[in-house]
Amino acid sequence: MYFIKICQFAIFLMICLFLGYDGIMNYKRIYADGYSYFLTMVTHRRKPLLVEHIALLRYAFALSKKKYVYRIDAIVILPDHLHMIITPKNATEYSDIISSIKRSFVYGLDEKIKQDAKAEISDAKYRRRHAGIWQERFYEHTIRDEKDWLEKMEYIKYNPVKHGLVEDIHTWEYTSFT
Repeated sequence: MYFIKICQFAIFLMICLFLGYDGIMNYKRIYADGYSYFLTMVTHRRKPLLVEHIALLRYAFALSKKKYVYRIDAIVILPDHLHMIITPKNATEYSDIISSIKRSFVYGLDEKIKQDAKAEISDAKYRRRHAGIWQERFYEHTIRDEKDWLEKMEYIKYNPVKHGLVEDIHTWEYTSFT
């Protein structure tokens, strides 16, 4: 098993050398109108800020809904991350929607929380004006068909149980399924 992991890492390094590291990190998002997107946003270093500041997070969503047209088909908010399926009117805007939510949430936080978060980030992230509240990127998956849709809905629905936050999904209040 250990040998296999070493071989996999060696292959990864060879690909990096051949393509250049930037070639591997050059991820292209799919922007296709009429599709729904499964999205995941995670706090920096998985700090449990979201449930604790749920009113602020809801306000951040409300602000984004004033600027962008999209439907939230399903959502679950956990202490350190959230999953949702959204259907934007203009697919090219879903990255902007995420950015708007993240920015509004950060701006509304207490200054002490923001200062503590900034103190924990690297110099490079500090120079890029990273707030230290959210991970820089977010996960996106384009929903391809009904089977895919149902799988992602079930994943969202049972995520609080998976993370051991509740035993019964109906007792988790930070979801669209209650």
